[in-house]
This record gives sequence, structure tokens and C-alpha cells, in this order.
Amino acid sequence: MKTFEEKYCEAHRCTAQEFRRSVFWKCLHRHAVPVAPFILLFNPSYFDLDRILISESGRAVKTSQVWEEVREYFINPKHAGWVRRRANIRVSARRLLELARSYLPISGEPPPTPYSSSGD
Repeated sequence: MKTFEEKYCEAHRCTAQEFRRSVFWKCLHRHAVPVAPFILLFNPSYFDLDRILISESGRAVKTSQVWEEVREYFINPKHAGWVRRRANIRVSARRLLELARSYLPISGEPPPTPYSSSGD
């Protein structure tokens, strides 16, 4: 059974590295998009927790595994802090789950046909 990352890369004709970058920007809270480049410039490790979530979710073969990764993401002590929790300068778990649902089966059901969009 193919993973979320494999299915995404197949649909978008991208590499694993491009998968992580693309999913990061697609799932980042919209209000965080303008400030993310500055955060990355001054604190490159700020989004490490988000990158780990995306990487681990990419290994999932069903949606329930992505849910488990999201649960672990939110209980991680590194997730604490006003900027991450209240200002939501982070990846949106809801967006990640919705994206994964378009590629992965839910409880053994076949996944829907993945969408493909230009401008990855």
C-alpha cells in the first residue's frame, strides 16, 4: 500500500523533499504565510516540529495514522508557547488532515481520486 507521500508525489510529479515543502506551505495557517519567511530567516529551526509532523504524516497509509501524528504534535512540549498555540504561527492540523484525506483511505475505504492543482 502506498503512503501519503508516495501518492502525493505521484500525483504532483515531485520528490519527497518537494512534498514536504509543498505540504508545509499548503497547510500553513494563511495569516502565518507572510511572516513565515522572516521566521525562517531569523530562526530556521522554529518550524522543525511542523516539518516532523509533515514527514511522519507522509509515511501514513491511512488517515487514522495521520490523526495519531497530529495528536502527538499537539502534546509535544515544544508545541507550547503563545506564538504557536494562540497566534497559530504553525501548520494547520485541519488542513493537513483534509489534504491527507484526499489521498488516503479512511478505515479501509478506497481513497478518492487525488486532486491536482497547478502552482505547487
